[in-house]
Amino acid sequence: MSEFLGNFFLALLLCGLVRALYAVCAMLVRSRDGGNILFAIALPLALLYIVASNPVAIGSRAGFAAGAGVGAAAILFFALRRPR
Repeated sequence: MSEFLGNFFLALLLCGLVRALYAVCAMLVRSRDGGNILFAIALPLALLYIVASNPVAIGSRAGFAAGAGVGAAAILFFALRRPR
């Protein structure tokens, strides 16, 4: 049970971090500065390289999938709830 909960919360955290990274990169691109746009492209690529070169062992794939699903649903809920 502890592996399930650990991987569940890991996936929730990763969903939040991906959303924050998306927001930061979107702000950098909206600035219309060439250096900022280049950094907004390089930042996710560098993080993807770090993740691919140092993989984390996932003990409970069901927990990770459940956490990713709940995290994605929470992001979608908060995005659709916000008035425009």
